[in-house]
Amino acid sequence: YSPTEQQKITRAVKDLRTIMAVKQVIQTQYQEVLRRAFPNGNFNELPMIKQEQAYTAVMYYDPVLKPCQAEAIEQWQANPPQVFSPQEHQQGLAYLSGQLSLDQLENHHLQRVLKHDGTKQLFFGECKADPTIKNSQIEKIQKQLKGQQAKDDQYRKVNIGHYQPLNYKPVSPSYYLKTAFSNAIMTALYARDEDYERQKQARGLKETEWEMTKKQRQHQTRNRHEDGGMYL
Repeated sequence: YSPTEQQKITRAVKDLRTIMAVKQVIQTQYQEVLRRAFPNGNFNELPMIKQEQAYTAVMYYDPVLKPCQAEAIEQWQANPPQVFSPQEHQQGLAYLSGQLSLDQLENHHLQRVLKHDGTKQLFFGECKADPTIKNSQIEKIQKQLKGQQAKDDQYRKVNIGHYQPLNYKPVSPSYYLKTAFSNAIMTALYARDEDYERQKQARGLKETEWEMTKKQRQHQTRNRHEDGGMYL
């Protein structure tokens, strides 16, 4: 290799090591939070992106990191809790549109939420459910932020080797929670939770019974139709 090529290789290896080290730090952070929220979890089974999704949901809906019961998660999915008041929605949007500074927000949880892209998307989703806020107001801010994000990504691509932008798509809280806590993820989060296992088995049994009953009914109905046809 020429000295220039060697230099490039050395830099690439260094960049890669930095990325790996950063990933390790992030993963440790995810797992520390998830361990508190899901003390019976087995997080090694979860890919990092799935850990991140669960982490984001926990940081938004359970910032004090109380252990999450499976029933609570199901309730979140069915009816995502409103975390902030309409006034806080307006304050948050004012910050995101550059009208307020972060330290002008009184709610510290709101400050934390708006600092991170993942939780920020959940905040937007919550704002969309607020009847006092026009969708056009939210969309305008999202468009503005997207433009800024594109500029930042471009700058990082130029200045940071191997930079991969993380794009968080706007999704509804309900959809996000169903994705973040899919059956497979729930199994990992409650891996050593006997109650959850029992409930899961009972639910599975109930679903099997229901399916069998349904098939039986269909079979009986079909037989009746066939019998009726014979006697016509």
